[in-house]
Amino acid sequence: MKTQTTTKVRALDSVPKDYPSLCSGYPPRPIHDDHEYAEAQKAIFELIGFEEQFTPDQSDYLEAVSTFIEQYDQQTISWPRRNPKSILKYLMAEHAMSGADLARYLGINESMGGKILRGERNLTVEHIRFS
Repeated sequence: MKTQTTTKVRALDSVPKDYPSLCSGYPPRPIHDDHEYAEAQKAIFELIGFEEQFTPDQSDYLEAVSTFIEQYDQQTISWPRRNPKSILKYLMAEHAMSGADLARYLGINESMGGKILRGERNLTVEHIRFS
């Protein structure tokens, strides 16, 4: 027997356009626990990635909810102080990327990715701006 899976397609058309309607689903407010945090994230999920198509009210709503999410993050997450190279290595490991993958992403010679990771070369402003 063949099972069929469906994928939820996100569409901005299904999101309210005005601020009061947006707030009726999830009113922006300070976040106090992980459950409220998850609810706030869920409230803005449909908006993420469509910022260029927003109404002014949708933009304000995303900014309000995002501000509360950011405040909660700052209060609850202790981010380790790391140097940029170790952060880059960590992110690359999380995404199973090699030095060659980094080079392709930055649009540079393949050997440069490894040199950047080994500290033989530094990322330039142009590399950072590109990404």
